[in-house]
Amino acid sequence: SILVEAMTAEKAADIKVAMLEFSSRRKTKWITHFADGTTDKDVKGMKWFRSGTATDQALGMAQGELVNGRPDATAVVLVITDGKPSSTARTLAASKKLQKQAKVVWLPIGRRAPVKLVDMMAATPKRDHIVRFRDFKLLTNKPLINRVIGSSCPILK
Repeated sequence: SILVEAMTAEKAADIKVAMLEFSSRRKTKWITHFADGTTDKDVKGMKWFRSGTATDQALGMAQGELVNGRPDATAVVLVITDGKPSSTARTLAASKKLQKQAKVVWLPIGRRAPVKLVDMMAATPKRDHIVRFRDFKLLTNKPLINRVIGSSCPILK
């Protein structure tokens, strides 16, 4: 994907990236830091679990991963979601807690994405914290991906 290519580019050598594929009913799959030899093919091989959306738990796990980041770097969490969370209240609380430690950029995808909730959770300015996608195919759309990169990583602008 374009996003993975940007994160693994030579000028991005100091960037640490971890990916979490999360579902409430299935095993969590980690693709750790891209510096470990993870490739675009590994990311493309991730499967959509098609089950519950325990977004609050995923946000908590992402927050736990922040300890592996560089202390001098701004932590950024990209949250890709396509469904309403199992618990709105817990998700709101987890989002607020995570935003104390990281910039959170929301990527709601599709018709079932919780757009109103994302708007409530996202920091301001909203344009820097929300990039909406009509469907998953648009994750290869260069202008949208450039917005994600611009919102999340000033080095790669």
